[in-house]
Order: sequence, then structure tokens, then C-alpha cells
Amino acid sequence: MEHKIQEKASELIEHKKEQAIDIIETKTSFLKKLFCIALAVVIVVVGIWFFYEYKRGTFHNVDSFREFINSFGIFGPILLTLFQCVKTVYAVIPSTLGCIVGPTLFGPWVGILCNYIGICSGSFVAFWLSRKFGVSFVKQIFSEKRYQKSMKRLEKRKKSYPVFLWIAIFLPISPDDFLCYFTGLTDMKFKKFAFIILTSKPFTIIFYGLIFGYSFN
Repeated sequence: MEHKIQEKASELIEHKKEQAIDIIETKTSFLKKLFCIALAVVIVVVGIWFFYEYKRGTFHNVDSFREFINSFGIFGPILLTLFQCVKTVYAVIPSTLGCIVGPTLFGPWVGILCNYIGICSGSFVAFWLSRKFGVSFVKQIFSEKRYQKSMKRLEKRKKSYPVFLWIAIFLPISPDDFLCYFTGLTDMKFKKFAFIILTSKPFTIIFYGLIFGYSFN
């Protein structure tokens, strides 16, 4: 009798555990979806705003962009960081614009920090969007020809792609934005991608920061 009672108690405990796990998984899934929706809304809204400023000519040259960032006063560094993040996601504005303007307004080290955080964050978002929504999404941003060309290159250097990506991100002339999106379509783990971005990006940003920061301050 006692044995049966223990069995029923064990079954009841296991059932309760399973119910608790199901509830946690359901809530986690809901929160993930909510986060994705919120992130998508933020990206779209900010993108529309930046597109409006782009049409106004804000990002056409260094002087107009410097005035735009400077008009936000103490919030200028935050806006510069946001700009560098968004421009990586939308891939329509030269990254050198922020790399030049940031140090001239806020000094070399603050400018470097803003650019580094913004560009790295944007790179992570681009990678995540590509991995989340796949090839069709990337082809909406970049041409079919460019995608196919990159796929052929990947096949040739599949084993050495991480090294190629590190060097490509390191060089200031490489199409960083596209590479972030394209890498999201590969089987590279996010941790490896993040390591490549975080270790290869600082050099060009520091170079621009020191040159232009000390030249204008």
C-alpha cells in the first residue's frame, strides 16, 4: 500500500514538473517572439527616420553630418552610436562618415568608443537578421548577382572562411555590411562571428579616431 502511494506521489511530482517546464517554455517562446517584434519595429522606425534625414542631405558629406550630430548636444555620442548601428543594418551610408565625425566632435577616445560599439552592434544585428530570415531576406537587400558571386567564393575558401572574414573586416575597403549579412547564411556560430568582429574592427576605427581626433581637437 505504501509502495503504491509513493508511486502515485512520484507520478504527481513528475507531472507537476512537466507542467512547470511547459509553462516556462511557453513563456520563454512568447518573450522571444515579443523581443523579435519589438526589435523589428525599432529597426523599421529608426530606419525611416534615418532615411528621411538621408533624403534631406544630412549624410551626404562630413560637414552636414557633423552639424546633425552636434545639434543633439550631450546626446550626440548616443546618436552617433545609434547611427553606426543602423547604417550597418541598412548598408546604404558609408561607415567612414561616423568614424571621421565622431572623433572631431567628441575627441579621439569617445569617438572611437561610440563608433566601435555602434558598428559591432549593427554587425551583430545584421548577422541575426540574416540567420533568422534566411536567403530571401538577404536578396531583398543585395542583388542576386552579388549573392551568387559570394557563394562561389565561399565554396572555394570554405575551410579558410573565418580567416578570410577576419582579414576582410580588418581592411577598411571591404564591404563589411554585406559580409555580416552573408556570414549569417553560413554555418558559422555566432560566438565565432562575434569574436571576429570584436577583434578585427578596432584597428580601422582607432586609426580614424586618432588621425581625425587629434587633427581637429
